Amino acid sequence: MIFGSGTRLNIELKLEVEPDYYKLVGGETTACLATGFTRQNGTSNHTLFKDKTAAVRIENDKVYNQVVVLPTGNNGDECETESKDSSCEDSIKPDPKVNFVSVTVLCLRLLFIKTVVFNVLMTFRLWISQ
Repeated sequence: MIFGSGTRLNIELKLEVEPDYYKLVGGETTACLATGFTRQNGTSNHTLFKDKTAAVRIENDKVYNQVVVLPTGNNGDECETESKDSSCEDSIKPDPKVNFVSVTVLCLRLLFIKTVVFNVLMTFRLWISQ
């Protein structure tokens, strides 16, 4: 909210989340994206974002995003130096109960198909014998 010409009110969460940095490349243009941080000045300690653009919040979102288009000679190496470990780990663990139910459903489907095929064959045999 802005009150008058010089008073600005920023309401921020108590939870503080640091930004994640991503290097975006498209043709000859390179940009650095900082996303998912809760303080409006969350990128103030990063050299690329100082006095470049303002952090914005998408409507009804709790986190800020900020992007900087880098100059032509800059390849964006500084962008990802401060990012967190970007290794992706599979957090989904196999559940024995789900596996058991899946195998049971598969067996029941096979039994149903076998029954249908047997009934069709017996019906054809009966028609041929008459």
